[in-house]
Amino acid sequence: MSHGSNAFEGFSRQTFSFLRDLASNNDKQWFEAHRDVYREAVKEPALSFVESMGSALQELVPTVLPEPRVGGSLFRIHRDIRFSANKSPYKTHVGIRFRDREALQLPGCNGPLFYVEIAAQALRIGVGVKLFDPESLLAYRRLVTGMEGSPADVAVLNEMEKLAAEKGHDVLGAALARTPRGFPRGRNAGLARRKGFFIRENLSLPGEILGPGFVAYCEQRFRPYVPLFECLRGVVLSAPGRAAGK
Repeated sequence: MSHGSNAFEGFSRQTFSFLRDLASNNDKQWFEAHRDVYREAVKEPALSFVESMGSALQELVPTVLPEPRVGGSLFRIHRDIRFSANKSPYKTHVGIRFRDREALQLPGCNGPLFYVEIAAQALRIGVGVKLFDPESLLAYRRLVTGMEGSPADVAVLNEMEKLAAEKGHDVLGAALARTPRGFPRGRNAGLARRKGFFIRENLSLPGEILGPGFVAYCEQRFRPYVPLFECLRGVVLSAPGRAAGK
């Protein structure tokens, strides 16, 4: 499969058998012996998905930038084990992110993301910022405590938190035990304590994942949280010393 010339046609059952087998054989020797399977059943369809899903997301948020390459939208399968107690060299899931073109300079997952994570028996779909960088965190806290910015943006964050609760979705992001020092306490104290704001839905693998309809399946779940992406995009790009598009 060539992701550059073919539209996404779905993942295959071999995708999930590979991920199951990798979990039981998480070592370099096994992976190298099955590298062709990884390329054909995981990497290539994932890159095609990036292109097709990216086009669909651009209809919702024109500044989303699909990056159909490993290290771009598709996370590397190799784990960074330098500071981890888990020394397994490979991830047993496929991680795919869609970033904003004006926030690409932010490292890791510090900018707003649409995110898809595919495992052997589960799917996770998320929207938001997993962890604010220091400049963005300052801008976020000043917004939610009313020190600057628009009350309408704060209303969006509260609405998204309420929507997630109604849908039974997780709201992730490490949080402090109390309002950070130097910021006023108020009714948005819960928001102010957050160091990230990421809403995630945990799902069983849908039948759509085996065909092109998986793009529409994900788009349907992303759509309600587009206001969150756009709000956090504004926060990140308004951070001190940061200019949009640079």
